[in-house]
Formats: sequence, C-alpha cells, structure tokens
Amino acid sequence: MKKILFIMLGLAIAASVRAESYGGEFLNLGVGARAQGMGGAYGPLANDASAIYWNPAGLSGIIRPEIMFCHTQLFGGLANHDFLGLAWPLNKRLSLGLGWIRLGVDDIPRFSYNVGTMPEGSFGDNENAVYVSAAFQREVAPWGKPLKLSAGGSVKLIYNKLDDRQASGLGLDFGLQAKLWLAEWLAVRSANQVIVGMEPAVVERSNWGTIGISLAAQDIGGTSISWNTSSQHNDIKPAGYKAGISYAQPIFPWRSQIILSAEVASQSYQKGRLGLEVDYRNLLTARLGRDQKDLVWGGGVTVWRLKFDWAYAPHQLGSTHRVGCSFKL
Repeated sequence: MKKILFIMLGLAIAASVRAESYGGEFLNLGVGARAQGMGGAYGPLANDASAIYWNPAGLSGIIRPEIMFCHTQLFGGLANHDFLGLAWPLNKRLSLGLGWIRLGVDDIPRFSYNVGTMPEGSFGDNENAVYVSAAFQREVAPWGKPLKLSAGGSVKLIYNKLDDRQASGLGLDFGLQAKLWLAEWLAVRSANQVIVGMEPAVVERSNWGTIGISLAAQDIGGTSISWNTSSQHNDIKPAGYKAGISYAQPIFPWRSQIILSAEVASQSYQKGRLGLEVDYRNLLTARLGRDQKDLVWGGGVTVWRLKFDWAYAPHQLGSTHRVGCSFKL
C-alpha cells in the first residue's frame, strides 16, 4: 500500500508541475550525474555519452570512445532510473552514439475491485527509450575568427509496458553547438599576425576562456506514443526547445578550470537552469546548480580513464542521489 500511495502522489505532483506534457514523462528526468549536479544546464557543455540526450551535437567533441552508466533511485527506492550510453568518434569530424534510458517500478501489488481484499499478485511499470545518434563538426572562420560548429541528431524509440499493455513511439531530437575562443575574437591582429599592443603569449587560446552556445530541439513535431488498448489511445510528448550558454576559464597556476553555464527552455519545468563546475587538475570536481528553485550539487573523481560522478537533488517525496561511472576506451 505504501508503494501505491507514493507512486500515485508522485504522478500527481508530476502532472501538476508539468501539465503541458501527456506522455514520456520519464524522459524529463535527465541523465548523467555531471549534468544533474549542474542543475541540468548542460546543453552547451555536453561532450560525453550523455550528449545523446542533452544535445546530440556534443557527441562531436568526444575524442576517445566512451561508455557511461548512471543509476538513480527515486521515491525512497521504489523506482529505478538508469542510463547506459556509448559514444564513438569515427574521425575528427563525425561521431556516433547509442543510448538507453529506463524508468522501472517493480512488484506493484494488484488488488481486485473488492474493498479490503488481499493483493492478487503484482505487476510492473517499465518505460524505455533507445537512442541512435550522430554528430558532425567543422571549424570555420567568419570575419577571420575561428569558430567550431557542431550539429547532431537523435532518433529515439520509446517503449512502455504497464502490466500486460504496451506502448511505442518514435521521436526525433536535433541540436547545435558553437564554441569560440575569446583570445582569438577579442585580439586585434595586424597583417603579420602579431597582436597589436599585446604580447602574443598573453592572448594564446588557452590563456583566455572559451564560450559555448547551444540550441536544441527535443521531440520535434511532438512524439506520439501509441498503446495497444482497445481504444488505441495515444500519448503525446510535446516538442521542447532549449538555448544555453557557457563560459570555461582555465586557472593555470593550479592546472584547474571553472565553468559557468545557463540554459532556458520552452517547457515551464526546465526554465531557469544554472550550473557551476570547478575542476582541479582533471582529478577532482565540485559542482553546484539550480534547477528551477531547487539547489543541487555534486562532485566527481577521475582515475586514469575511469570517472566517477555523484549528484544530489531534493524532492518532495525524498531526495535523490544519482551516481554515474564512465570509461574512455
């Protein structure tokens, strides 16, 4: 009974907060501990396997093949949310990705219509999405200034199973990323490429920060999820659009980096996301973010090619801890 009450209350809260959505709600939970620790303001930063979800254009920034797994327990462990992703660069310009997202609630007691009776077995609710993604990048030079542009897309198959009923749908996501180096854009160069009034070493790319800009569209045209019921009911996941900006500044005395990010979205439940990340020697990472009105935080540890991430987020039905692990091949 406790499980039923928690699930019903959780669905009621989700419906009240996200009244404009009718299907595929589990996809609004996001993926990746790094992204959650930064409040979900991840569109302009996505450069790992979780880019499959946040912004497929970010796959083009991956240098080595990467495998990522992330797990979250929701509602006091009554529901499990998992992500498994693979990103594979084919060359310097083209990358591919595969991803799987699952939200599952198992062993839900089944009751008859008769009040006061004992449970008659149990059933489960499983919601899945499989992503196939690709991204392409190239460096251009508008006005003689270098600019890295990336574009990517994801095709996702949604499959839900509630007791003995199934539903499926096909959705499409698309994303853009742009990266520019402030040293190149702010410096005034003479014909012989010497910085006018400044020493060349002062304006090297690495000495100044980089700005990232992103645009993403999810569920383009709306994603229809059809059930195999007698009424052939369809759930609709409305299209959503996001725009973000980030700034990354190296701190050379400590071989560290600070990243700030912000993102806004057309969906009411994704507006006003902010993120901060401090990376120390590519070994230890601390993160802080704001997702709507909620303050979230997290951290990470990198050992060789293995990275462990953790994020904490408050919730009305119990705070969540998201843990993730990624490995670069």
